[in-house]
Amino acid sequence: MTNRYILLIAFLAAFASCGQQEKTKDVRSTNISTEIKKEISGEVILPDNGSCHYYDVTVTNDYYAFLDYYSDTLLQVLDKKDFSLHRMGMREIDTFTISHPSFPKYDYANKGKKNAITIWDNETFRLKRIDLDRREPAKLVTADITALPISSRGNGCTNACITERETYTMPFNPDRPFVFISDNRRNGVYRVPPFPELSNYLPADILREAYASDLVINEEKDVIVAALRFVSSVNFYDMNCDMTSAACFGEYYTIPVAGITGKHMDAEQSTKSFIDICSSDKYVICLYDGSTGFSSPSTFVVFNWEGKHIGNYRTDRSLRKIAFDPSGRFLIGLAANTQGGRDVIRYDLNKIL
Repeated sequence: MTNRYILLIAFLAAFASCGQQEKTKDVRSTNISTEIKKEISGEVILPDNGSCHYYDVTVTNDYYAFLDYYSDTLLQVLDKKDFSLHRMGMREIDTFTISHPSFPKYDYANKGKKNAITIWDNETFRLKRIDLDRREPAKLVTADITALPISSRGNGCTNACITERETYTMPFNPDRPFVFISDNRRNGVYRVPPFPELSNYLPADILREAYASDLVINEEKDVIVAALRFVSSVNFYDMNCDMTSAACFGEYYTIPVAGITGKHMDAEQSTKSFIDICSSDKYVICLYDGSTGFSSPSTFVVFNWEGKHIGNYRTDRSLRKIAFDPSGRFLIGLAANTQGGRDVIRYDLNKIL
């Protein structure tokens, strides 16, 4: 009987009204249409037969950089012209207990550099900055290494955006409900208040897990954008983490469901909303999934930096990660294939924007 009750509550909590959020003080919350403006097909520029399993990607002027789950060469940097191997970085440990290394969404130290990348490593608590134009005696990269620019180690973080004064990121195991954190290591951690308000729909244990987000920032425009993974909301903030607006994708917020015990969110059975985000000088692209098992073609939900919704563009594949090419013309996506690997797909945004 108890299990039936929990499942009933989970079902009733699957959707929450967007309209109620319009009363939130000083925040302009709007509903945006889910109508598809145009469909876009991508070009498979690097097919995979199952030998690679890329899980993250970043793009510089001349290179594609990938992180691979299973390969001994964790980092693989390929030349854009012919996909030849330019640089590689070896796996330092056999087992990742916190998380696999990842590419930050933004690092101020790379600004103005043609071919610089950064790797965020929760396991070693190190930030690795790599100049791909540096002359190397072999294919192996060398990195400038510092400690991660956050206050405490142990609770891994993802989707970091690093400025000279602050680091904006999302911990894997939040201790309370919040959308993301701002950490400057001097004044400690600021937890950005949860939005939209879901306390009427979800129990406290689920709330702290419900607001996981992916971030991008634009220092020149003084904007942070958080796209929520399990709630169909895209939130806009200034660089002081004051919220300026929010967009509900559709008439109602889609929200996560509780697991059978009611103590944790059921991530597997919850609808995936915005599973990644990337940005150019002009646009913010949120990667919308809309399924429980990554079974639907992905949708690019596009905004400008002022928070205006530009349109929704359905892709031809189920994508897991996206990254803008510095030219602003192309978007690179990673898509699972039937061989168990990840194809690299290139989308020409001139066809839709």
